[in-house]
Amino acid sequence: MSEAVSRREAFRRGVMQLRRAGIPNPALDASVLLGHVTGQAAAPALVEGERPLEGPEEARYAELIARRGRREALSRLVGSREFYSRPFLVTPDVLDPRPETETLVEKALEFLRKDTGLTRILDVGTGSGVIAVTLAAEAPEARVTATDVCPRALWVARANAVTHGVEGRIRLVCMDLASAFRDVPSYDLIVANPPYIAEHEFRDLPEEVRQGDPRAALIAGPAGLEFYPALAALAGRLLRPGGALMVEVGAGQGRDVAGIFGRSGFERVGITADLAGTDRVVHGWRIHA
Repeated sequence: MSEAVSRREAFRRGVMQLRRAGIPNPALDASVLLGHVTGQAAAPALVEGERPLEGPEEARYAELIARRGRREALSRLVGSREFYSRPFLVTPDVLDPRPETETLVEKALEFLRKDTGLTRILDVGTGSGVIAVTLAAEAPEARVTATDVCPRALWVARANAVTHGVEGRIRLVCMDLASAFRDVPSYDLIVANPPYIAEHEFRDLPEEVRQGDPRAALIAGPAGLEFYPALAALAGRLLRPGGALMVEVGAGQGRDVAGIFGRSGFERVGITADLAGTDRVVHGWRIHA
C-alpha cells in the first residue's frame, strides 16, 4: 500500500503539472483546487501542509489538476465563481461570470442610488443570475424580472437567488427577445449582458471559454452586434420616461452600440470603460414617452 501524500507535496506536484501545461497562475489554481477537495479555503488547506490527503481526496485532486491542465476553467471544476464578492453557482448551462461585468453592475447601482423610487428592473438573458441577484442584494427595494431562453439557466439563477436570500424579489421568466412581452412600459432600468462575439472571433477565444461556455451565450452572429437593436427596441417599449438601458459590450463595440442606441431614440447615450480601460458598458436614457 503506497504512503499517503501530504497536502504540501500534492500542492507542489499540482503546481508543477499546471506550470508545464502553461496555466497562467499555477500556484493559485492548485491551491484553490486543493481547498475544494479538502472542503476548506485554500489558505487553511495549505497551513495544514503535513496533513495527508485521504485516498479519495488525492484521486480527486489529481483528476482536477489534470482537467485544469487541459484548460477546463477553474470555476467549472469547483462549480462556483465569485462575483461582486459573492459566490455564485455555475454549470455548463450558463456563462462563466466575468469580472468585467461588474462594471455593468456598478453603473446600474449608481443609477438606482440616485433615486430610491427606482425599483423595477428587467435583466434580459440572465444566465446564472449574477446581475439580477447582485442588484437585488445591493438595492433592497429593487424588484427584478430576469429572463432567459434556457430553462436550465433559470434553474441556476433561482438557486443563486435562494443562496443570497433574494428569491422573493426576483421573478424568473423563460422567454427570448422575439417573444411577446406583455408588461406595460414601467421599468426603471433594463440591463443585459447579451452575446457579443462575432462568429469569426470564436476560434480566437481562450480554450477555457470555447470548451466551457455555452456557444449561444457567446456568439451573436457574423458581426457580434446582432442583439443590440432588438434590446434597444424592447427597452423603448418597456422603459418608463426617465428609465435607462445599460448593456455590456465587447472590446471595440462601444461606438457602434452607442450609435444603435441613438438611432433607437435614446438620449444622453454614454460609454463606460472597465478597470482595464476597455469600453465595456453602453447606457442611454428614454427621456420622452
